[in-house]
Amino acid sequence: MKKDHIRDYATEAFRYYAFMGKPHKEDLEKKYYQEALEEYERRRRLGGTGISKPTEQAVMYAEGILRQKQAELWDVLAVEKTLAQLHIWERQAVEIVYFERPHRELEKNDISMRVQKAVIHIPASERSVYYYLKKARDIFAFERGLRK
Repeated sequence: MKKDHIRDYATEAFRYYAFMGKPHKEDLEKKYYQEALEEYERRRRLGGTGISKPTEQAVMYAEGILRQKQAELWDVLAVEKTLAQLHIWERQAVEIVYFERPHRELEKNDISMRVQKAVIHIPASERSVYYYLKKARDIFAFERGLRK
C-alpha cells in the first residue's frame, strides 16, 4: 500500500476548518486584522508606544499578525477550494468523517466509526467513502501546494 504522507496534515486542516466554524478566508483575514488592531490599541493605552504615527504603527502591527497566520489562512483557502471541487457525496463524506466534533482529539477507531456512519448516510460502500476521503486529501494537498 502506498504511504499517504499528507494524511494527518490534511485531516487536521479539515478538522481545524470545522473547529473555526467553516469560515471564508477573507472573513478570517478581516477578523484577525481587526483583532490585531484592537490588541494594538489596548497595548497603546496601557503603556504608549512612543511612535509619532500611531495609525501607521497599528497597521504595521496588524499586517505582521496576518503574516504570522498566513499558513493557517492558506489551509483554510485550500479546504474551501477542495470542498468546492468535490461532488455532493464526496463532500458529505468529508463532513461526516472530519467535521464531527472537531474540538475533541481523535481517538483510536474514531475515523473508522465515522466512516461506518457515512456509509449509512451516503449511498456508498466503505471502500468508496475511504476513496472520497483520499480524493479530498489529494485535492487539498494540490491546492495547498504540498508535495505528495
